[in-house]
Amino acid sequence: MSQESKFEDFLKWKSYGLWEKPSVPFQTLKGLNPLCGDEIYIYYKIEKNHSIQILGLGGESCSICAAAAGFLFKNKSKLDPNQFQSYLENRKKFLDGEDSCLIEDKEELSFFTVLRNHPGRYRCGLLPWQTLLKCKEGIYDS
Repeated sequence: MSQESKFEDFLKWKSYGLWEKPSVPFQTLKGLNPLCGDEIYIYYKIEKNHSIQILGLGGESCSICAAAAGFLFKNKSKLDPNQFQSYLENRKKFLDGEDSCLIEDKEELSFFTVLRNHPGRYRCGLLPWQTLLKCKEGIYDS
């Protein structure tokens, strides 16, 4: 990527996720980037109050997508299903050059700052967030 971040950073960020299928009943969301072949699975369950509990991650993807998924998993307890669209839009705006205080995790902000310099990889960094948005749609469709 760049000299600003090291491969070890991406491995650390990926490690924030639990990369395994849960041992309890779960539902699965699948995201796919057809341009590069990245795929991400989000294993989750819907709580009685319609909140979403992310239980694990899976799939084969590049280090950028895996790092972004790691941040999604790391911050899962702070996620509000009513804000899923906003989370995605704020990250898109940040990548397009607008500063955002809505990304509260300083490490994630660092990740997206590095990603800003690689427009061809934006889809990789946004795939987990686009996939998560499908979850909200599923809650209200069922």
